[in-house]
Amino acid sequence: MNTRIIEHLSSMEFRMSASTQTIASEIKNSISRSSRNRKSAVQLLEKIAEAVGANADASLVKNELALLKQEKHEMEVQKKLAEALELSQLINLLYSTEMVSRPLNEDTSTYHNQYPIGSFICPLCDEMMVDPVAIICGHSFERKAIQEYFKRGNYDCPTCRQDLQSQELTPNVNLRSSIQEWKKRDMDWKFQAAVAGINSDDPFRKNKAFDDMQDLVDISEYAVKAAEEGLIPKFVESLKDTRLNSVAAEKCLYCLAKYCEDHKLQIVDAGAVRRIVKRMYNGETEANSVSILLELSKTETLIERIGNTKDCIPVLVSLLSNPNPDTSSKAKAVLQNLSSNTHFAVKMAEAGYFQSFVARFNQAAGQQETQALMAEALEKMQLKENSINDLKDKQFVHNLVHLLSSNSPAWKSACIKCVKKLVPYPKMVKRFVSDPETIPLLLNLISFRSDPLLKQEAAEILALLIEACQPPQFQMYQGLQELQSQHNVDLLLQFVAKFDCQFKVKFLHLLLELGNKSKKAQNIIRSNTDAVDNLFSCLGSDHPSVRKWAMKLIHCVSEDHPDGVPVPPSPGKETAINTLASILACSPNFEERSLAAGIISQLPKDDIAIDEVLRKSETLKAIHEVICNSEEEFGVIGASTNQDKSLLENALAALLRFTEPTKPQLWRQVGQLELFPSLIRLLSTGSSLAKQRTAIALAHLSRSTSLSFAETSIRLKQENSMPLLSMKKLFPNMSWCCSGSADNEILCPLHGVACSQRLTFCLVKADGVKPLLRTLSDTNSGVAEAALMALETLLEDHSTLSHSNASAAIVESEGVVAILQVLEKGSLSAKTKALDLLQKILNHSQISDALFQRCEGILIQLLHEDALRKKVALVLKNMNILPEQSSYF
Repeated sequence: MNTRIIEHLSSMEFRMSASTQTIASEIKNSISRSSRNRKSAVQLLEKIAEAVGANADASLVKNELALLKQEKHEMEVQKKLAEALELSQLINLLYSTEMVSRPLNEDTSTYHNQYPIGSFICPLCDEMMVDPVAIICGHSFERKAIQEYFKRGNYDCPTCRQDLQSQELTPNVNLRSSIQEWKKRDMDWKFQAAVAGINSDDPFRKNKAFDDMQDLVDISEYAVKAAEEGLIPKFVESLKDTRLNSVAAEKCLYCLAKYCEDHKLQIVDAGAVRRIVKRMYNGETEANSVSILLELSKTETLIERIGNTKDCIPVLVSLLSNPNPDTSSKAKAVLQNLSSNTHFAVKMAEAGYFQSFVARFNQAAGQQETQALMAEALEKMQLKENSINDLKDKQFVHNLVHLLSSNSPAWKSACIKCVKKLVPYPKMVKRFVSDPETIPLLLNLISFRSDPLLKQEAAEILALLIEACQPPQFQMYQGLQELQSQHNVDLLLQFVAKFDCQFKVKFLHLLLELGNKSKKAQNIIRSNTDAVDNLFSCLGSDHPSVRKWAMKLIHCVSEDHPDGVPVPPSPGKETAINTLASILACSPNFEERSLAAGIISQLPKDDIAIDEVLRKSETLKAIHEVICNSEEEFGVIGASTNQDKSLLENALAALLRFTEPTKPQLWRQVGQLELFPSLIRLLSTGSSLAKQRTAIALAHLSRSTSLSFAETSIRLKQENSMPLLSMKKLFPNMSWCCSGSADNEILCPLHGVACSQRLTFCLVKADGVKPLLRTLSDTNSGVAEAALMALETLLEDHSTLSHSNASAAIVESEGVVAILQVLEKGSLSAKTKALDLLQKILNHSQISDALFQRCEGILIQLLHEDALRKKVALVLKNMNILPEQSSYF
């Protein structure tokens, strides 16, 4: 080529000089390097002009271009394609000086339509040869194509048709070398054209150049040249212009980023990260957008610049849910690379991605300051269920809890606030209680000298953990077992006694949650007499929260315990009961009143001193007020439905003490207050629990009347039928059916005497039979049993007349139908009581044939229930359906 260039220079009458060889060599090197640097081209032109004694100006360039184009055309006509290619390269070298503009109608890539030259094309497949081979006649073909030709049974040359004596194939090394050289020149030319296009102002040319360049820069040689030509800023700048092919531009940037670290730095310096992130933020994520960031993030020195780019991390987090798996996986890889920076791991968590946060936190084990800062940040974040799935990592929880052992109060505080943030989530609770360090470290914060606020926070966390645990877990985990030990429960009780109100509330809450889940803890609290005295002293506190939590704890350790409330010894006992009565009667807080009523209902049953204190107090009047207010559809201003319902239920539980048949001094107070009508109405309006307790109270009152009447009758018989006048003097408060008093004209059909309207109670006179029968339809546990117990008191009198009247009253109120419904749908205990009552009714009353048949059918079905078989058989025998010798007995 050098010889041809020199000959060309001679044809243009250049003076031959000693510098001619040097200039020709520079031209050759410039072309071979595909250099399009304007400065270099101008310098080369100046040397040529100096050599020929001309001025290096636009006129010189125009003249030379005209001559070169003419000669190039002549070479193409003569089919001297190699020479034409060399002249084209010289023309482009002159254009690169930018002294003359390239005509718009001149396509810099027209050469590509004329080349490759024909000798490079295989005649069989019409494609450029890659592995050219020659046959005997000397013609060359692509190896695979000629082999296929021979396989089809052909024995001549496809080009000259000469018969071949042999099908031997000889590699055409020279041709292959020429093709490879041509390809190299072709790519060089393509690169030069692409550079020119990218530097132009024409969007069409730029897009064509981007298309060509994206394939070239995938080759390391052209990646280097592209960077040397200063194209990286051009690629980045093109991402702003919607007219340009951003996909190809990003592909170029990706290839350059893959090549070397220097390219990555240039890409970041050119503002590519901000530009790419902005495009992704606007929903313009292309295939290579995340790929570029991934390549850049592999360089540690660039991580900070990438992560600090506005919106970068939130956008990458959003791409994790991208439907394209390649995009989402690459976004995750970028985040993983960035997560080596703690600040960026925190930002990822703030954006909703916690995997990197958890991993970084675990990596920082031993770096307590870093972990404390991360815990502090986590405490301020919004958490979702998918966040918890990452945060429940066993190692993360252990490392977080271990931070409580730090010597720094600030770090402990950050940790404990973070734990408090996580405890409301059940999955986290399981992790915390299963970690052997959690509860001991929290107890250490409480036990030893530490910030009072930390003690309170630790107590609150323990309460939340216990509240979220189930009783079986207290046997599974060592920490929970340790928490309910004698030492630790007594320690917590000491804090209740020693500290101020705010402390008392936290530790009362903790003890309450522990008592709710652990019978062992309940018994420890009950057995600590000093602690019990202190709890009751809290009832007189001026701080409402202290009173409330103290009452909750007392109620907790008393409920369902056979000994009831662990009251302090006298005189503290009397003071405590009067305080409870005062709260029930006077407190404006419904929850306090409800708790007071609940505790009163749990007071020891056989303590006469307690009965006397209650009789003298305003307790029964307060209960009466609650019951009356409940009839007004929860009409007490300021009370919510749930609060009022709980208060009523606990008030009725407390009332049961006043209705005990063995406590006449108390149940007579009930009669004096005329509570009976209100109780009957509650059977229709109250909750299931209220109905149950009301029915039990009515059963007590009804039994009290029966016992009182029976005792009176026995006493009269013992005194040989004392005259009526004497009996009236002996029992002035009792009304008698034979009395001529106008106030007592209505006789009780059940007892045969006129029941007192105030001091005694009769279900029949009070119209309580039908409401009780309606209550039998309530399938909630205990309601039907209580109603059946109340109805059965009508049949407890030994008088045959009384039994007949009671049975008739139940039958007339459609009681048999209600009892049969219990036998069909009730619980086992309800069915047992229903069978007892049905047997007594059928012994003293007649029922219709239809009802008799229905009763028979239901009872026969019940014969299949083992627990009821004997009772059912007995009823059927009394109905004359089963013989006495039946196998069911």
